[in-house]
Amino acid sequence: MTPTEVGTKYYQQKTAWYMFISALSPTVWSQVAAVHTLDSDVDVDDLTVTTDDDYIYNQTSDITTTSTYARAHVKPENFTGTIKWSIDKPELATIDEETGLITANNRSQSGEVTVTATAVNSSNSAPKEAEAKLMVGGGLEDQTVNVGEKATFALMGNIGEFEEQEDLNYSIRWFKEDPITHEQSEIEIGKNSVAHTTDATTLDDDGAEYFAHIEAKTNGKTYEYDTNKAKLHVLSTEGPTIELDETIKNNTYDNNSDTEKTIYDVISQDKVVYNSTITNTSNGARLKDATYTVPLRSDTKVNKVLIDGEETNDYSVTSGSGEDDLKIKNLAFGINQSHEIEIQTTVSDVNSRESFRSNAHIEGTDDNGNTVKKSGDTRTLNLITNKLEYQVNDIDYGTIKPIGNEKVIYRQDETNWPNNIMNVDDMRRSKSGVQLYLSQAADFTDDSGNVLQGHLKYYDDDGEADLLNNSILVSNSTSGQGMNSLSWRADKGVLLEMDNRMMNASGNYHTKLNWTFVDSLDE
Repeated sequence: MTPTEVGTKYYQQKTAWYMFISALSPTVWSQVAAVHTLDSDVDVDDLTVTTDDDYIYNQTSDITTTSTYARAHVKPENFTGTIKWSIDKPELATIDEETGLITANNRSQSGEVTVTATAVNSSNSAPKEAEAKLMVGGGLEDQTVNVGEKATFALMGNIGEFEEQEDLNYSIRWFKEDPITHEQSEIEIGKNSVAHTTDATTLDDDGAEYFAHIEAKTNGKTYEYDTNKAKLHVLSTEGPTIELDETIKNNTYDNNSDTEKTIYDVISQDKVVYNSTITNTSNGARLKDATYTVPLRSDTKVNKVLIDGEETNDYSVTSGSGEDDLKIKNLAFGINQSHEIEIQTTVSDVNSRESFRSNAHIEGTDDNGNTVKKSGDTRTLNLITNKLEYQVNDIDYGTIKPIGNEKVIYRQDETNWPNNIMNVDDMRRSKSGVQLYLSQAADFTDDSGNVLQGHLKYYDDDGEADLLNNSILVSNSTSGQGMNSLSWRADKGVLLEMDNRMMNASGNYHTKLNWTFVDSLDE
């Protein structure tokens, strides 16, 4: 509506369903909305921003908060302009420019984002901005302590508030993973704590990873969530102080989501480079006889190893359980000395979607013969097959009568939405448009060769089409868009149409469906 006079008007919508007996006709009313009309523009004087949550999760889950709203608090309240929203790191979270809805990434990228509200005055005078900070993460943060100190890992975000919810049935279990062997042990049993504090640390604890497994039960359902693995850094107060600055890069393919520690959409034969700068920052202690170990994905081809820019063959690769270990021995670090190490590799075969986490470490002795060990940050490869992978579920129409059936026979519930008929994982790195066609290859027959007096039809909002020896478009994607899994509501999709005047012999009838993917031409 367009106001024609100054003042306030109130609006409410009424919806009624009229029945034969008017007294039984239901009626509902909307909430009341007020429209305030002013005779001149009102500019912003003061602007502040808050968010409904200060932490959102970067992993999809039924029990974690993965989105939240930003709120603009404007003075005066009768401000006549508009609020526009923006965010500084869209790789971590996105924001709806109009509504302020913030949604975390689902690729496990963590960090702090700045949310900005811009109050645009309707008088065209200078706008005003305000900001708020928000953390995006997997539930836990890395911790750094000096040797001998304790470290505390605390659950962040809404799962860190479980203790305050008296009516919630939940359990929290804490685990520790060895950085070298990857063996996991449960370290806190039966306490249900939203935080875990370690014992006094030793240098052997450096690089250990901690995570929590959460189960929550509500309305008869159980929901589970594993936090991210948070790393414990233990600093030495004596002897050499070793620091590892480690990165990973895919030289074959640059994904916009790649970071220095994590690369995405890695496929077979990609050229991946591991770079490390190892530094002894001590002013009075040295590290000698050191071995630097880098875990590599099984069957990774090592093309070249360089130390300080010079190629070396003084390394070994040993195969272990699920990974190979590349070891460079006889490294020495004088006072304030560093070494640059580069490992050039080729990715081995990839047969399914997977992630590989590489936790490198260096171990040697100091001037007094004491063992010194230091772990680096985790480097992660997220690997895909570069194919459109799919799995089709069988369709069952249950038991029907020999004659006199309904004309249309519906699928069993397990093949109706929200369950999928076809599960699709589109791992193509270059996503051209795809069309999916479906046809019924032949009549339904039983093991005795009897033919069912009926065939399949495809139903959608535009009508129906025969599938018997007829290929019908049932799904498609556009260029740049991944193909989605396929599901239908009970009255849509592939249904069985019967000739209910004809007799059918008893038996189990079956047919074959032909599913065909076709690359579509880009517009």
